[in-house]
Amino acid sequence: MQLETIERLDTGALVSAAQDGDAAAWERLVEEFTPMLKARIRRFRLGHEDAQDVLQTTWLLAWQNLKSVTDGQRMAGWLATIAFRECLKLTKRTKEICTPDLDSLGSTDDVDKELARAWLAGTLDELVEELPDAQRVLFRALTETSEPHYVDVARRLGRPVGSIGPTRARCFAKLRGLLQAREITRDFLD
Repeated sequence: MQLETIERLDTGALVSAAQDGDAAAWERLVEEFTPMLKARIRRFRLGHEDAQDVLQTTWLLAWQNLKSVTDGQRMAGWLATIAFRECLKLTKRTKEICTPDLDSLGSTDDVDKELARAWLAGTLDELVEELPDAQRVLFRALTETSEPHYVDVARRLGRPVGSIGPTRARCFAKLRGLLQAREITRDFLD
């Protein structure tokens, strides 16, 4: 396929051509979607080198998995999802709190709420470190997934299933006490 033809094709056709090994089509996709990816990655407030690593990893994963794209018109969303997941992996690895670009939030109230959430996330990490070992391990096991099952958590931690609920209750009571000691109440969170 000639470059002149590619310039007139839509994203779906470019993806199809790139899947067939057309280097010019792939280059055009990279050229077209890199600005969007950079903007999305910037929202994570990564350092320049980390942002570049995420961008390169996103394109590498996209290249490696290009054959799995069945609807080329959804390329932007697919790439954005890859970049988002890579940003999350990086921030989790480096244990940094990721906050979106506050300028993109809009009103002052939105910015204040986002800053409060980011601060609270850091504070919660500190408070979890103050928990007794058994409660800290359980808290982390319960918060690793959105829907933890006591049976799975108990099996993974080598504990009886019946001990998970009471340990969780003690853990949350201790966290509530630590939050109250720092005068962080529901009013602060609203």
